[in-house]
Amino acid sequence: MPSKRFVSTAMVLLFTLSLVLAACGDTPTTAPAATTAAAGAATTAAAGAATTAAAGAAATTAAGAAPAATSGKKVSGEISVYLNSYYDPTADKETADVTAAIAKEYEAAHPGTKINLVAAVPTGTDLETWLAARMAANQSPEIMWQQFGTRNQRASTWWLPLNQYLNAPNPYIAAGQPGSAKWSDSLPDYVLAQTKAPDNNWYQVSLDWVETGLYYNKDIFAKAGVDPTTWKSWANYVKDMQTIKEKTGVSPLGMYIAQQGWSNWWWVDDMLLTANWGDKANDFYLEKYKTAAAFRQLNPEEVAKAIIEGKLNATDPRMDNYLKMSKEYVGLLPNDYTSIPNLDELDPLFYSGKVASVWTGTWKNKTYAKNIPFNYGVAYLPPFTKDDAPGATGSAYRVGGPSSAGQYGITQAAAKAGGGKLDLAVDFLHFLSAPQNFGRMAKAFGGYIPMVKGSQSGDVMAGFQKIAELPERLFNDPDGRLTVESGNKWSQAMQGFFLGQTDVATTKANLQKVWMDGAKSLCTAQKYDWCK
Repeated sequence: MPSKRFVSTAMVLLFTLSLVLAACGDTPTTAPAATTAAAGAATTAAAGAATTAAAGAAATTAAGAAPAATSGKKVSGEISVYLNSYYDPTADKETADVTAAIAKEYEAAHPGTKINLVAAVPTGTDLETWLAARMAANQSPEIMWQQFGTRNQRASTWWLPLNQYLNAPNPYIAAGQPGSAKWSDSLPDYVLAQTKAPDNNWYQVSLDWVETGLYYNKDIFAKAGVDPTTWKSWANYVKDMQTIKEKTGVSPLGMYIAQQGWSNWWWVDDMLLTANWGDKANDFYLEKYKTAAAFRQLNPEEVAKAIIEGKLNATDPRMDNYLKMSKEYVGLLPNDYTSIPNLDELDPLFYSGKVASVWTGTWKNKTYAKNIPFNYGVAYLPPFTKDDAPGATGSAYRVGGPSSAGQYGITQAAAKAGGGKLDLAVDFLHFLSAPQNFGRMAKAFGGYIPMVKGSQSGDVMAGFQKIAELPERLFNDPDGRLTVESGNKWSQAMQGFFLGQTDVATTKANLQKVWMDGAKSLCTAQKYDWCK
């Protein structure tokens, strides 16, 4: 999910169906969870120079938008707000103008307030490095985006728990509508379940949803005689993608791998672990996290407990198959995949026909429709069969969910600053997340599905209908499985394997150490009652 991780009747029906089926428990993604949303989306977007809402003076209130209401609570002062892709004047002025107009409406309705919107800087900035420096100096925006998996690892050291606010009314939601009596009622249960931190707090509201898929060049696929609608198994998919390379000389797939931080390779890593361990899901689930979904994503506590109890062990023979499948996948990437710095740098390769497909997400719909010079379609990985992996459940798994641009929390610095900053931050986040406001932002951006009940968006799901109906993956992105640090170490260990620096046995031992160290670290931090 880079996170730069339904108006028609058909899309309304799809959205409703996805709410029923998703039960989302990564991500992107960036991010794209898909991360990230993007998944996961992706955590490469960061923040740049602050711009006041007044700078969006050219932006006018969307046609038909009701005048801004007030909460009835006296608020004043000044805060900075980083909204990721929803305020990126350089890359998407249309959406930025809508967002600036909403902030300006708030200021007009609340004299004495100032909302400084923070513009997104170019993709490639490392969010954790940027944010850690500002957190240390108390200079982070008061309202800030971060992928929920990473945010939950930082937890109360950086972020303010929002539980008390989620359990209270959102004063900007009309009486009788979901959220008017209890803010959390404006979000689906499965989104709240997935984004809950290991310490049982919510550090963000997750306002939108992302899906990912394979955009593919129909001309190149046809030249190789490959039809993605006929894929029935992982083996079938890999063979066809290898055929593309043999018959056309084009790299079949555009993805990239980073040793530090998010890359969209994390999505397939999640999926291949899920394929090999999927039949053990019920052995890993904890009763206290039980949901209506029969198959859902593991949270960090469940992963840690399974590792410490030996139920999830990287030296298990299942991991031999995971490593084999992982290396098959990397064999489909461009030879110089290690030199690709970020997700956006895959676009020129795809546009120019140097890769036959690229794995990215709904946030690219508008850009791709304008810029791709050939016939393209959207496909996805096929089901994983028992022949592919003994632990497979006969399904593919979507890499989508609340790993996108609309994940916002409030810093501890805002809570400690005094001078009304916390009251202003909470009130503006209420205002922003009301359906009449966030729905306008989501529709303008056209890349994510709003999760706020009562919101509408444009046709962001074109081509992604079937993908949205798949079950979610069992494993989150590496940085959301246990700790942020163990996510980076997992990437480094796997990159060493892909580059031939370690053999299978050494790689498995390295991965087991990453898992065990991460599980023990999480135990120390969270003091679970089962930890020894």
